[in-house]
Amino acid sequence: MTAVRTYFSDVFMGLWTALVGMSITLRYLFSKPVTEMYPDVKPRTPTRYRGIHVFEEEKCIGCYVCAKACPVDCIEIGVVRKGKEIKITKFDIDYQKCMFCDLCCEPCPAHCIHMGPEFEKASFTRKGTILQFATPKTLTEEEKKVEKVARK
Repeated sequence: MTAVRTYFSDVFMGLWTALVGMSITLRYLFSKPVTEMYPDVKPRTPTRYRGIHVFEEEKCIGCYVCAKACPVDCIEIGVVRKGKEIKITKFDIDYQKCMFCDLCCEPCPAHCIHMGPEFEKASFTRKGTILQFATPKTLTEEEKKVEKVARK
């Protein structure tokens, strides 16, 4: 008697779960789709989204704090100082290594680097994943020596 009861109980539960699943399917079948047409319509990112970094070169004081705070060493900075004048010669971030952890942005005293809303930086090569944020400047031989010493 219990084997028959167990059999019918299992059949009933199988049919019941199929009905519940079909009711969910039918509910979504007649509702408005939520698909975003990505390349044509850009998705809205949340306000605290951690996308590609934004670097404000004119604010940077060349303190190397962001590079020291980075846990994976993906930031390279080149700074030449002549008196009180500061020239940022290199500010590269290697996105092959970057974890988008925001640890480089927090300690910056000048608040010149922060996470932005942009996320589209796909590349076919490894060199394409290294973004150069500083505008390239020509250096004199003396400034090149000073920068080399500062890196060490």
